[in-house]
Amino acid sequence: MSQTESSKKFFFYSLCVFFAASTASIALQNLIWFPVLVLAWFHFKNKPRGSIRLDLFAAWTLGWVLTFYLGALLGVNPLQSLETVHRYLTILLILFVGSMGMGVLETQKLLKCFTWGTVFCAIFGIGKHLFLHQDRIDSFSGDKMVFGGLLMTALLIQTGSLMNRPKDWLTWIGFGLNGWALLLTETRGAWVGLLAGFLLLGWRFNRRWLLAGLGVVLVGYFFLPADIQERVKSITRLDISYNENHEIGDSSQTRVLIWITGIKIIKDHPLGIGQGNIGEIFPAYKMKALEEPTVPHLHDNFLQIAVQNGWLGLAVYLGWIGCYFFYAFKYQGRATMDRELNWTLACCFLGALVWGLTEFTFSQQFMYLQYSLLGLHWGLWKCEKDTFSKA
Repeated sequence: MSQTESSKKFFFYSLCVFFAASTASIALQNLIWFPVLVLAWFHFKNKPRGSIRLDLFAAWTLGWVLTFYLGALLGVNPLQSLETVHRYLTILLILFVGSMGMGVLETQKLLKCFTWGTVFCAIFGIGKHLFLHQDRIDSFSGDKMVFGGLLMTALLIQTGSLMNRPKDWLTWIGFGLNGWALLLTETRGAWVGLLAGFLLLGWRFNRRWLLAGLGVVLVGYFFLPADIQERVKSITRLDISYNENHEIGDSSQTRVLIWITGIKIIKDHPLGIGQGNIGEIFPAYKMKALEEPTVPHLHDNFLQIAVQNGWLGLAVYLGWIGCYFFYAFKYQGRATMDRELNWTLACCFLGALVWGLTEFTFSQQFMYLQYSLLGLHWGLWKCEKDTFSKA
C-alpha cells in the first residue's frame, strides 16, 4: 500500500473512531484533530485532499467566530474572557471537515458509526436506570442534557434512514433504544428539537410518515410513565406572577427568570460582556425570585450569544443561520441519495437550534459533534464528485 493510500485509510478510520466515540467520551473526541492534521499535511505537501474555498457560508462562519473574540476584547473582563474564548475555535471544524473531500457514501458510513456508538451509550444509560435507579440518565457523558442532545441528533439521522429504508429492522432496534434513552434523560428541549426536526424530515421526505409519526407521539403519550407525562406537560407550564409594576416577578420555570436577567444585562452591555463572565456579572442583575446566586449560562443560545458577543454577534449568528438554510434549501444534488443526506443533516441542525432555545448547547462535547456534522454538510454542498477513496 502506498504512503498516500495509507494516509487515506488513517484519515478515514480516525474519523470513524471519532464519530463512534463522540457520545461516550470527551477525551476520545480529540481524535477529530488527527484527520485535521493529516489534511494539513496534505496541504503542506501541495497535494490537498480538498481546499478551503471561502464561499458565503465559510465567510459567515469566520465572521461569527471573530465576534467571540471581539466580545472578549470589549467585554467586562478581557483577561478572563481570553482564558476561555479559544474553545470556540472548535467551530472551525466546519471548514476543516468540509475540506476533506469525502463523498456521500463515506459520510453515510460516518453517520452510522455515530448512531451505533450512540446506541451503545443508550444501552448503558438504560442499564443505569434499571439497575442503579438513576432517574435522569447520563450514560458515559456525565451530563444528562448533553446526552439528550446527542441522542436527539442520532434519532433524526436514524429517522432519515428509516424513511427511505423502512424495512431495516436493525436500525429500528437502534432507534427504539435511542428513543427510550432520550425519554429517560428527561431533556425537554431535546424532545422538542426532535419533534421540530421530524416535522421538517416528514415534510420533505414523506407526508404519510409525518402524519403517522405525529399519531404515534399523541397516542404514545398516554402510555408513558406518570413522571414522564408530568415532565411533558411542564413544557408549557409557566405559572408567571407579576409585581406591582406589572413586571414578571416570579415563575415556576426558573429559565424564564434567567432569561429576563439576561435581557437586563444586554441592555446595559450592547457590545457584550465577553466569554466566561456570566457568573461574575449575573448576581448584580439577578431577579429576587431566583434562589441561585449565579448561573454558568443563560439556557438560551441566542440570548447567551447576544450577552457574550453583543448585538453585533447576535446579528452575525442569525445571518450565519440564514446562510446555512439558504444553501440547504438551494442544494439540488446529483442523486436522490445526495438530497436525502442534505435534508437529514439540515434537520439535525434545526433540532439543535430548537433545543438551543432552552439550553446553551456550546458544551465542548456537543460542539465537536455538531460542527463536524456541519462540516460534512458544507463538504456535500461544495463537492461536485466523490473524491474520497472507497473505504
